[in-house]
Amino acid sequence: MRLGAIVIGLGRIGLTSDLSMSADTSVYSHTRAFSQHSSFHLLGGTDVDSDRCQDMTREYGCPTFASLPELLAETEPQVVAIATPTESHSSTLFEVLKRSRPKAILCEKPLSSDIHEAREMVVACQEAGCHLFVNYIRRADISVQEVRRRILAGEIATPLKGVVWYSKGLFHNGSHFFDLMRFWLGELVAFDIVDKGRNWEGDPEPDLSLRFSRGRIQFLAAREEDYSHYTAELVSSSGRLQYDLGGWKVIWQPVLESAENAGYMVLDRVEHEIPNRLARIQWHVADELAKVLSGKMHHCLCTGQEALDALENLTTIKNAL
Repeated sequence: MRLGAIVIGLGRIGLTSDLSMSADTSVYSHTRAFSQHSSFHLLGGTDVDSDRCQDMTREYGCPTFASLPELLAETEPQVVAIATPTESHSSTLFEVLKRSRPKAILCEKPLSSDIHEAREMVVACQEAGCHLFVNYIRRADISVQEVRRRILAGEIATPLKGVVWYSKGLFHNGSHFFDLMRFWLGELVAFDIVDKGRNWEGDPEPDLSLRFSRGRIQFLAAREEDYSHYTAELVSSSGRLQYDLGGWKVIWQPVLESAENAGYMVLDRVEHEIPNRLARIQWHVADELAKVLSGKMHHCLCTGQEALDALENLTTIKNAL
């Protein structure tokens, strides 16, 4: 039996990011993911923008509503995607729990801009028996999962040292890569502020030295107004990993003996690509969600508690600036 899903907030991640793209090759929005995945049935959505509501109805043939209470009154969702602005995540989640009994809520990142609200959100979902996940999409990508497997198996030796470039704020986009490093390298152990940096629309952009349980990473802020730059380079005693172009290019270069100089170890000149599936990444997020709701124990999604732990880390860093 398919699970009924609704989407709250019909902006880029909710609806519009893939509207102009082929449905066969591109899945970047919640609406397209739920409409395509066989485990879900797209029940409807809501947004304050009537044009977006019309776009959703026209594209997917499902009803849309001007308000969340109307949507919840007309549907009985088992899965809810919250894709509203960050400042309304908490009020939206509590409205959902007040008026419905979903099995899972998938919330956009960060969980909240207020740590106290985030804690309340996690507790409320626990008390309601509702799974809470935060949409750090890269976890659902096969390249990210493969890198994690290699690290845990010792094929990529630890400790690692690396550099991550992020922009558009530590909480807004930097949190994607903070979560990625935690997924690969374990919990944050310590941090040092290298440079306080500037603010991006109220979101700090510091340069940081972060020590995780399996390595140390330099977080450096780029300038989003110049160009988007999201990349990571991790150096291990067994080779070098390049997570480039936001994850569209993932390369591993193992260590081998130099062909020119016997006994001299170098990186393989051949770049061994680790395949990714970012073109349909939101479908794969939905697939991970389907695993959870079908009773499978293993999944790669970021839980509400994990997102809260990361938010605690980032808030501590922000308070130290």
